Amino acid sequence: MSLGLQRGVVKLIPYDPEWAKIFDVEKNKIKSIFGEKALGIEHVGSTAIPGMDAKPILDLMVAVEQIENFSVFTSMLKTLGYEFRRDNRSDQEHVLYVKGPEDDRTHYLKLTTPGSSFWREHILFRDYLIHHPEHAEEYRKLKHQLLEKYSGERTKYPEDKADFIKSIIKLAEQKF
Repeated sequence: MSLGLQRGVVKLIPYDPEWAKIFDVEKNKIKSIFGEKALGIEHVGSTAIPGMDAKPILDLMVAVEQIENFSVFTSMLKTLGYEFRRDNRSDQEHVLYVKGPEDDRTHYLKLTTPGSSFWREHILFRDYLIHHPEHAEEYRKLKHQLLEKYSGERTKYPEDKADFIKSIIKLAEQKF
């Protein structure tokens, strides 16, 4: 499997078409345990963008009616190997679950609602980069520059991508 990364580390690998297949398998597993409670299941992040170098961790988003009582989903996801990851930020519009041991994380699953800006922005970003290869290439180069700048250290890497991501979402809002 082309997935797996130690917690706290950033490493980029070339796009692997297997990621889409792995997502499809995972999506079906989630559908089978969530049933109609899953209002949407999306493959997001860099592994969802053909040709994009990415951290080898599959990002999934699952939309449910509400996340306030997420513990019911925690027990369901545990049967698939996911564990709840606490995040103390108060502005969260999602709940995070991780899969794989800390030294070999393979999946991040974000539980959210279909009307949240979190859901909308992740899909806009993904879809815009899929349809605009020149911006996807710009993002790929930025990721490599930041990887080199921070020597694979995870804390600053995502912070320095934030402005680019916001600019793409703004462009996407104008197009879609």
